[in-house]
Amino acid sequence: MPRRLRSFAALLWPLGFLSPLPASSFAIPASRSAASPRPSFVAPSRRSSPVLSLSSASSADSDDRPLVLLIGPGFLQLVVARALKAGGTFRPVLIAPQTRLDSFARFLPDEDVLSDALIGLPDAPANGFGRVDSIVFCSEEAVYGPRLLEDLLSWDGYAAATGPRRAVACLPVSDPVNPEKPPGWIPIFNNDAKTQKIWRDFAAAWRAHPVSSSAAGSLLRFGSLFGGGPDGYEGLKELGLDESMYKMSLENYRDMRERSFDRYRLGAQVLEGDDVARRPADRDALEKAVLKGEDLEAYRCTGGYPEQDRVCRHAVAQAVAHCLRRTGSAGEFGRGEVPPEFTVVGKCEQRLPTEEEWDELFRNTGPAEYPDPKDYVPQVMSDN
Repeated sequence: MPRRLRSFAALLWPLGFLSPLPASSFAIPASRSAASPRPSFVAPSRRSSPVLSLSSASSADSDDRPLVLLIGPGFLQLVVARALKAGGTFRPVLIAPQTRLDSFARFLPDEDVLSDALIGLPDAPANGFGRVDSIVFCSEEAVYGPRLLEDLLSWDGYAAATGPRRAVACLPVSDPVNPEKPPGWIPIFNNDAKTQKIWRDFAAAWRAHPVSSSAAGSLLRFGSLFGGGPDGYEGLKELGLDESMYKMSLENYRDMRERSFDRYRLGAQVLEGDDVARRPADRDALEKAVLKGEDLEAYRCTGGYPEQDRVCRHAVAQAVAHCLRRTGSAGEFGRGEVPPEFTVVGKCEQRLPTEEEWDELFRNTGPAEYPDPKDYVPQVMSDN
């Protein structure tokens, strides 16, 4: 007999008036058999694309990379997918509503990742059931319903009988310094209070779940997200989304800021817990006593100058990738330690941190030091 299904849409908050979540986007069985104590999810194949198979779309050879489910939607989800694929260790599987998957092709220049994307969880070995290694909650929008965490972490499609080897939850900081509105935010449809409650409830559910106190779980906080495109140093060509992601709002100023984070703010700070790197109260006066006008502005975007809560999506995606690569038990990790809850904040660097630098950031958390304004030397542009 065919399995009776109930809607999975109740686990997610509606995605907004511009992109409603269809009731058929996700489905899970209404009952479980005694042989399968954890819930099993149905994943209809997406559009006419092939289902996730054991062979890579770009190679006839068997692809045995561990699968990582990326629960979205949003730009961060796509940038994380690019980072994981570029790293070569994991095979990312995008999970998002159908309407979002259809729009991803515009921004994600990677047919392999797009062809693996699903509107639900894998339900058969041919599309990854039983081979999933880890899971990452990486939506930029407050769409997670109260039961989502428990249902996904107790799913029976992981490679290990105990559940995911690593589970990373990406959430915004609870007390940002300068809250930024997302592109397309319209005051008349202001749902800020409801959005904050959804994030608070999800954080509470995470802390109440056993994974939060185990070596498997990491809660990654971020502030206002910018960037994620290709306009930076050469390495971003493999990691970035399409150039069109810079043109998502009608505000030229915001679009320029998105681009500036990919060019000048790729560095990272790692703070313990849910925190921000607040600027000291006397910092403005100290800097303005030495630098003025354009020199002051240039000084604040070079030389490792720390952000307070803003961060580039590339930096957050790399932090996720490094979390997944560090594994162990009882808090002992093979390649550096990862705090159970930490915040990634940006820093003015024109390249992403190296493997060794991430190890140091995770081991020694805390805000970065401000560069001395007296040491700043203005760059002279040349026509040659």
